[in-house]
Amino acid sequence: AEITNEVNQNPRYRFKFVATIDTDKISGGFLETELLSHVSAQNVGLVAIDLKNAALAPVLPHLYTLLFSKVRFVDMHTVYEDIFDRVPLSLLGYNWFLENISAAFTKTTYDFLKRSMDIAASAILGLLSLFLYPFVVAAIRLDDNGPVFVFQERVGRGNRTIRTIKFRTMARDDAGLPELKAGNRVTRVGSVLRKTRIDELPQLLNVLRGEMSLIGPRPELPSLVEGYERDVPYYNIRHLIKPGLSGWAQLYHKTPPKVDANARATAVKLSYDLFYLKNRSLLLDLKIALKTLKVLLSRSGV
Repeated sequence: AEITNEVNQNPRYRFKFVATIDTDKISGGFLETELLSHVSAQNVGLVAIDLKNAALAPVLPHLYTLLFSKVRFVDMHTVYEDIFDRVPLSLLGYNWFLENISAAFTKTTYDFLKRSMDIAASAILGLLSLFLYPFVVAAIRLDDNGPVFVFQERVGRGNRTIRTIKFRTMARDDAGLPELKAGNRVTRVGSVLRKTRIDELPQLLNVLRGEMSLIGPRPELPSLVEGYERDVPYYNIRHLIKPGLSGWAQLYHKTPPKVDANARATAVKLSYDLFYLKNRSLLLDLKIALKTLKVLLSRSGV
């Protein structure tokens, strides 16, 4: 339904979907008849299909014969990813992870180069950003005379807890605990630091130490992770790699969950993280880095 609505309502696509078939509602010979009748009656030239769907097995020989009528078949997963820049969670099963995610972790050359780039970039950026520290420290002190830094626990690779460091942007550190959130607020200086992402500059130390990467899924609070692993299927797969300062989900997820638990929004965010896990490469990392820089320069936040 998402694919059909997006394609049929957007003129930028050069094709339209004329019909959809739900294999949960039609089976056996009726499925074959329904599919072939649409192809014939409406001169269908393209079929987007979930080839992992076991219900389609009896129909595959008939689909094979359509090749001689120059009907083109595309995998529905691929179409979805190309359109939405994320993975369709509703179509995923354990077989998808075994096929796609395990293959993504045999890239030893990529992992070596990524770590080398993390070390070089975090060291250079860290040194260059030091000139900002006196101004940020002075601004925070003058604003409310509170602590300059905030240290928080996050879940990193392998479900291990890491301790991140950021410039303080809230009136107090509530550590994500509901009982401490009441009355807490973003400070005046904190608002500027967040918008420009200057508050995250100290996390370059986490990157240099190997606890985080420049590019990867954003790390979450342990309390939130505990709930998400219970409520969001496959959520823990994102902990196969290091969390990052910026990532695919930050750039493309328009309604991300904030500090409060939100399983529905987090499931959508996970679909973007899975896209990155499946397709991660130096080229994709460079694309994310450049887009992040563009967003920062436009001062629209990430």
